[in-house]
Amino acid sequence: MTKNRPGDQPPEERKLQKALGYINDIELFLNAADTAVPMLIEVYKKADADLKDEIIFLLGAFAHRPVSVWLYTVMTDPGEKESARHNAALQISVTAALMENTAALSEKILADLANPDPVLRRLAVLALGWKGNYRAVARLAACKKDTDPVVRKSAAVALFNIEVK
Repeated sequence: MTKNRPGDQPPEERKLQKALGYINDIELFLNAADTAVPMLIEVYKKADADLKDEIIFLLGAFAHRPVSVWLYTVMTDPGEKESARHNAALQISVTAALMENTAALSEKILADLANPDPVLRRLAVLALGWKGNYRAVARLAACKKDTDPVVRKSAAVALFNIEVK
C-alpha cells in the first residue's frame, strides 16, 4: 500500500490543509502571516460555512488594512450568507480599534448607513461600533431614528461601545 505524499494531493486540497493548519496553530499563522493572509482569503472563496467563520475570526484578529478591506468586502457582499456578513462586521468593530488609520474604512462604512438595504445598514452600524470611533458618533446618533428597529437598537449599542458619555 502506497502512502500519499503531500505533493500527491490536488493543489486545492493542499491549500485547505494549510488553511486548517493556520487556524489550529496561531503561532504558525503569525510566523507566516505575509503568505498566510492572502492564502486564507483565497481559500475562503471555496470554503464551507464553518471554515468561512473560522477564517473570518482568525483574520479578523489580525489588525491590518488589507484584512479590514477584505472584511468590508465580505460584510457588503449580498451573495454571502448573512451570518458571514455579520461576523465580518463584528470583526471590523473589534480590529479597527487596534488600527492606526481607519479614516478610509470609516468613510466607506459611514456611506453604507444611507443604503436602502436595512441588512447593510445594520451591519454598518455594528461595524462602526469600535472603541474611540468618534468620527461615527453623529451619524450613529442619527441612526437611532432609522425606520428599522434593529438599526435603532444597534446604533445605541455601537454608541455605547465607542464610549460616548
